[in-house]
Amino acid sequence: GFLPVDRHTAGLDLAVNTRNFAGNSNMELETFVIWNSNPDPTQEFTFKDLSAHGLRVNFPNDTWSGHLSYRQFGDAYRPALGFVTRNDFRRVEPRIGWSPRPNIDWLRTVRFSAQFRHQEELGTGITEEREWDFGLLGLDFESGDGFDFNAKRTFEYLDRPFFVSEGIPITEGDYTSWEYRVIARTAGRRRISMYGGFTVADFWNGERLQFGGRLTFRPNPGISIGTNIQRNQVTLPQGQFDADLYEVEGQWNPTPWVSATTQLQYDDVSDIAGLFARVRWIVKPGNDIYFVYTHNWQNLGTDILDNADLITLSRGGAIKANYTYRF
Repeated sequence: GFLPVDRHTAGLDLAVNTRNFAGNSNMELETFVIWNSNPDPTQEFTFKDLSAHGLRVNFPNDTWSGHLSYRQFGDAYRPALGFVTRNDFRRVEPRIGWSPRPNIDWLRTVRFSAQFRHQEELGTGITEEREWDFGLLGLDFESGDGFDFNAKRTFEYLDRPFFVSEGIPITEGDYTSWEYRVIARTAGRRRISMYGGFTVADFWNGERLQFGGRLTFRPNPGISIGTNIQRNQVTLPQGQFDADLYEVEGQWNPTPWVSATTQLQYDDVSDIAGLFARVRWIVKPGNDIYFVYTHNWQNLGTDILDNADLITLSRGGAIKANYTYRF
């Protein structure tokens, strides 16, 4: 029979915060290193292959803000505890923001920002992604409402072809795209609040138009019900398709110590519906207990509302406890 191999994961992290950097500014420093044992005893890997490490310096202040982060994940980094979305990459990500407060009664803050991200494959050094994200104008009003206008330029290297939708292939190669997005929101303190926006963007070798919004209703303090709808219209030389996402969320906070959240989400591309439910109990500040339940269904019918045929893909529950020791 198959004899399972023992797996081990070890890590170390450090966090340092100060409110007295350069006088009276906030500064945060975080760093980590994680190693896992060899997942394939038939091959030899170095510590670099089997580990991940990173550094983040954050400058979270009122008028000027910024951060610089660095991440590197080895090719054989596959921890037995937890999971990673990808490995074999190196990424650097700096950001700077300026948020002046003009002397205008109805306007609280004006925001501008620029963020850069560069990611490359460790083994080859090939640039996989390079992105510039510009916050061209952000307005925070004294009423709690807000407005944002953003632009993004992305370079992406695709090393293999794939089908973005049924019968619509995307070939390998280099792709550069621009994205422009407008967002408006109302204050969350209102009984009915709204969040909406639309995006015009390049999409591989075609175009994408995205629009949608979220509506939240708060009938009583501690209770909220929200709906979110997002629609994507994609046009490519090799075809076109639409993708829609629907979400319903409910929150109940009966006391400052207990809260419950439920989310139900469905998209018509994967035809997968997902349920997430969580109850959080704060025993005392710093000590929390979470009860979590998840359930995912696949719709085999032609329509989720009129002709649904749901089968369970996965379901599970978990209990998590956080304990803080102060000394």
